[in-house]
Amino acid sequence: MRTRWPALLENCRLESPAGELDLASAPAFGALLWGMDAQAGADWLIVDLRAVTFMDCSPLHDLCAAWDRSEVTGRWTRVVYDQDRIGQLLRLTSLLERFPRYASIEDAWRHQPIASLRDD
Repeated sequence: MRTRWPALLENCRLESPAGELDLASAPAFGALLWGMDAQAGADWLIVDLRAVTFMDCSPLHDLCAAWDRSEVTGRWTRVVYDQDRIGQLLRLTSLLERFPRYASIEDAWRHQPIASLRDD
């Protein structure tokens, strides 16, 4: 997993995991979201999942915990993804409202989610 700190996002930590997020990688993903290697002073968190090739429900606990920590401090955690599978997983676990889809890091920073597609 890799981490980037874009200069244009003041006080925002960007985490960009790559590969599979499943039961085997969930502990490393959780540590990444806790920010053990994070720069001090980052108040907001953007998780960019566009390089994730597979994701099951295993990492959702840590993603929700990150959201809860942000919420308590008046901050936010936002998720960038472009895979329909991740959107379906969030919808099926009733987390789509908590984690709407952002098309880019800039959209997440500006709080401009794309319209969600719902199966009727």
